[in-house]
Amino acid sequence: MTAPRAARETVGSSRHIPASVKRKVWRRDDGRCAYTGRDGRCTERSFLEYHHVQPYAAGGAATTANIEVRCRAHNAYEASLFFKPEGEHVVEIPAT
Repeated sequence: MTAPRAARETVGSSRHIPASVKRKVWRRDDGRCAYTGRDGRCTERSFLEYHHVQPYAAGGAATTANIEVRCRAHNAYEASLFFKPEGEHVVEIPAT
């Protein structure tokens, strides 16, 4: 195979992240979690997910500028920060 398939058009309100965006983000983030905390960048390279920096629920688009690779723990942590009930405290997950 010399080149990836042509990209399909996505529907404006779709959660779908195009394969071309996933490829660019994976290369940019070096195939590891992009979360950076007090202790530096997470070193996790397994259980990775694509994370919307601005959540999809808040209008975040599936673009290379808004998508990052995150390990499952840091993706869940970021979601808990955004979606936590008012006044609820969130415990920080240390960078691995």
